[in-house]
Amino acid sequence: MRYGILLLSLLLFAPSLSAAEFDEFIDYDTGVHQSTHGWYLSSQSGGAKQFDVWQIESGYQYHLGANIQLYLSSRLTSSSKQQQASHGLLSGIKYHLSPRISINSALTSTSTEQQTQLGMELSSQYQLTEQLNLNATVDYQDIEQVVALGLGFRF
Repeated sequence: MRYGILLLSLLLFAPSLSAAEFDEFIDYDTGVHQSTHGWYLSSQSGGAKQFDVWQIESGYQYHLGANIQLYLSSRLTSSSKQQQASHGLLSGIKYHLSPRISINSALTSTSTEQQTQLGMELSSQYQLTEQLNLNATVDYQDIEQVVALGLGFRF
């Protein structure tokens, strides 16, 4: 409940919202950051699940070090015949190994109408071109374990 109030207050009182700010302002040659905090918004299909299941994630990320960001976000997942709609909170760390390779780890709390469950996610991203990414994700929750590989498009 405390996290929900914190996230709601962040979303309501934010001066601006811009999409896809997550890792745009790091200078890897000098290690100096210009501005790596801000709001982000992302969406993706449900990986190993059916194509008609979508996740929408919105949150705030903050610069901690030369290539490290801390983030807090909320996630909505649509429903399908096999899966109920859910919502939840994530808190995690994103680390840039290089300008093209990053690793994310997150602790998640997902709620449906019937239960709330905790989980962990570990994902990596390799930027093939300016608009094309290769993604790999391992997602562990109490009732399911999912490994997903995919391509992402940046815009």
